[in-house]
Amino acid sequence: MPGYFGNGTVNVELGHHVFGTHSGLRRGVTLTPHDAPAVLMESGGGVLEMTVTGQRLRANLGDAERYIYEMLAALATTDPGDLAFQDGRSFSSVYEDSVCVGGEGGVEGYAFAHVETDWLCPETSAAGEGAWAGAPAAPATYAGTSTLQDYQAGGIALGDGGSMRIELQRSGALREIPRARGSRATVPHSGAHVRFVITCTRIAPSSHLAEDLRDVLRSIGPGPVDLTGNGNTFPDVLLDRVRPTHTDMRYTEVEWTFLKEL
Repeated sequence: MPGYFGNGTVNVELGHHVFGTHSGLRRGVTLTPHDAPAVLMESGGGVLEMTVTGQRLRANLGDAERYIYEMLAALATTDPGDLAFQDGRSFSSVYEDSVCVGGEGGVEGYAFAHVETDWLCPETSAAGEGAWAGAPAAPATYAGTSTLQDYQAGGIALGDGGSMRIELQRSGALREIPRARGSRATVPHSGAHVRFVITCTRIAPSSHLAEDLRDVLRSIGPGPVDLTGNGNTFPDVLLDRVRPTHTDMRYTEVEWTFLKEL
């Protein structure tokens, strides 16, 4: 059940097991100009709000995290194109002029990448759909990756063990075409950024836990740092927030959020 996104410039593989469902939005009322009465249309421009899930087994935890990041980073900077996926019976759906507006991914079982992406697609008739072009090959294993769970920011260890979730947000919209079953992508699409959300256990063996967390925040600082872990390096990230679980113990689970502009 493969899937891909392509627009002639980029061709992004979305996973080994890919599926999607959408909701439809067709505005039947116009309220412009502001001082005019509302106008009911027989059929407004249609927009499909699509959620696509992609899954793939990778070599290790670091390889799966890098796979998720590279996919989301590629989708964050693309122009509109064809979103396509195929079921187990070789039936395919292709949505032209689709725009990726967000997504998130994480790793299950230390190697199984699970990614959900959000799309806006014009509603079109069957005659307007693109043709299935075939999904590209998956990226090869990224060299040097591992499952050490050794997350650091600016060389400062964030904690023991842990996992990473990667989130994408970008600005993008489809302009609806009145009295037509469709919409048109507005370009350029910009404002994309990625969030790295790392959850791990922080232990304070030689100081109070609250003091330990404060010292780590000061050490990382407000400027850009390199985020590393499992053999990967993500440069120029900013620490956005830290959320420890409230406790009276000397250890706690901490959620670290870092931002990277794309």
